[in-house]
Amino acid sequence: MSAPGFWEIIFLAILALMIFGPERLPKLAKGAGQAIAQFKREASGTISELKAAAEFDEFTGVANELRETTADLERSTRLSGPIASSARPEKPHSATMPTAVAELAPPFDPDTP
Repeated sequence: MSAPGFWEIIFLAILALMIFGPERLPKLAKGAGQAIAQFKREASGTISELKAAAEFDEFTGVANELRETTADLERSTRLSGPIASSARPEKPHSATMPTAVAELAPPFDPDTP
């Protein structure tokens, strides 16, 4: 359904004038304008409250994630000991992982003489 056009608005205005009369129509229009303005104010206030609540919830979620990460780090530190421990990870074997390109075999080309 599309918005009413020019002639539809004129028809509705004439109909309202005939139903309510020229004495009551300005009062009704003023009341309708005030009701629309009040509705807009309330809607704007509600939207701003919802935005503030959403931002607060977002920050609360980030804070909770940070607390969980901190707790996980503390637990892993207690399990593995201090960072400056003497335990070092093993170095990979040179047979399984070559360290230089020179250790790789040259490519094979069957067409070369």
